[in-house]
Amino acid sequence: MRRIVFIGSSGSGKTTLGRWLGAQLALPFTDLDDVFWRPGWQRAAAEEFRRDVDALTGQPRWAVAGNYSAARDLIWPRADTLVWLDLPLPLVLWRTTRRVFRQSMTGESICNGNRQQLKALVFGTDPLLGYTLRTHAHRRREWPMQLLLPEHRHLDRVRLRSAAEVAAWQRRIMLAPQAIG
Repeated sequence: MRRIVFIGSSGSGKTTLGRWLGAQLALPFTDLDDVFWRPGWQRAAAEEFRRDVDALTGQPRWAVAGNYSAARDLIWPRADTLVWLDLPLPLVLWRTTRRVFRQSMTGESICNGNRQQLKALVFGTDPLLGYTLRTHAHRRREWPMQLLLPEHRHLDRVRLRSAAEVAAWQRRIMLAPQAIG
């Protein structure tokens, strides 16, 4: 595992697991939200975002977390491993809510100096809970079909469907990092 992509719903733990595995394997880790979102919650221009992702994934070793279909054609073909955090909807909704509460209460800086606001859970142009509800089932249908495409057959795939499976996979990595999969 030298080039790893983590996918999953908001609140599934992509960034947390990606940082952890990056540290275990000494891989540079990037959350693609940090590449996409600019200061003031401005979206990166499509060509700028793709250029930045191209530079990241053009390296020999990396781990990235994110579901950006606009750059999937750059990421998935270059990855050797795809880790899908396919956790139950109630769990990811709870985790998303808890994360937004924590970030908004602590004033934690995220995505290039931006700050999370509680209202982002239910208000705005694309509230986080609505986004998660809308995309969770869609991705469960879409990603298995994407993974059947010839350009993605090379990927070693890890599909983790519960917090217990994530923890068991982490224990296996800690015991035998060379035998991950």
